[in-house]
Amino acid sequence: MPILYKYMPLRLSFFDDPLVRLTPPSALNDPFDSKPTEIGIEKKLSFFMRHNEESNPEKLREIYKNDLETGLNQYGIISLTEDPHNLLMWSHYADEHRGLIISLTCDGSTFDYHDRYTENCEVSQTTPARVSYSSRRPGHDLPDNAIYEYFESGFYTHYALTKGDNWIYEKEHRYILNLWEADAAIVDVNSLEWVSNQKNDEVSLTHLGGNTYKAEAVGRDNRRVLTWWLAYAKGKEHISSVRLFKRIKPESLVGIYLGCRVTHEEERAIIERIEKSERFSKTISIYKGKENRDRFELDFELLN
Repeated sequence: MPILYKYMPLRLSFFDDPLVRLTPPSALNDPFDSKPTEIGIEKKLSFFMRHNEESNPEKLREIYKNDLETGLNQYGIISLTEDPHNLLMWSHYADEHRGLIISLTCDGSTFDYHDRYTENCEVSQTTPARVSYSSRRPGHDLPDNAIYEYFESGFYTHYALTKGDNWIYEKEHRYILNLWEADAAIVDVNSLEWVSNQKNDEVSLTHLGGNTYKAEAVGRDNRRVLTWWLAYAKGKEHISSVRLFKRIKPESLVGIYLGCRVTHEEERAIIERIEKSERFSKTISIYKGKENRDRFELDFELLN
């Protein structure tokens, strides 16, 4: 099974609960990323309108255009890479070598899925897909399956898996998952009085410090309630800064690679938390990065 890697800043809380973010397209660092182009939307619209006879075609066209522009917002992306040795990525995504990499076995059992539609969804996939790179934004050269189908899955997937050539060094693979699949959310609470009045049997709140809380559904079969609860609480302005996460299954997280600037005190704290946690496999390998004396590269030393 393939092993892929994720660069991360160091958060000790990760070693209490190994969550990775489901990042919506609007929060990605590249403003071009996963954003349908006008020419692509027009191609899809033209095909759609030719096969629909409505009394008010202009209204239908406007509704469908909005769906094409915003439809990817119902999905979250988990970005991984083939390369754990890239110095640029260590600097950009792992807090200038003060962070870490996790290595994952990436197959259908990496995460626990609860939405019965996920495995059959043409956009959401339970295995990561390789990103393609191009000098041109998708539009002029959209593949046929992105245009000539009665659904939008090929259209959305093509935009979510095509990035500019400048990003080719990342060798990226992506999980694209419907936000319904979130296992937990980290939120900022606007009123501590509201927290004290919460008596919800379906969603629990765990204090993480300050005004930050982790929210998750109570019970495995109840997790879809979480996104409804978050939407309601945010709409009422009880919470803000909502970030959704998937929880990695213990047997899928096979390695931790610490950056060369991680301190010995942080190393010990990480190892201690892993040893105490039931959310990590007892066979997980932990490595520490070392600067190579002769080449611009990192060597990794096994710590456990």
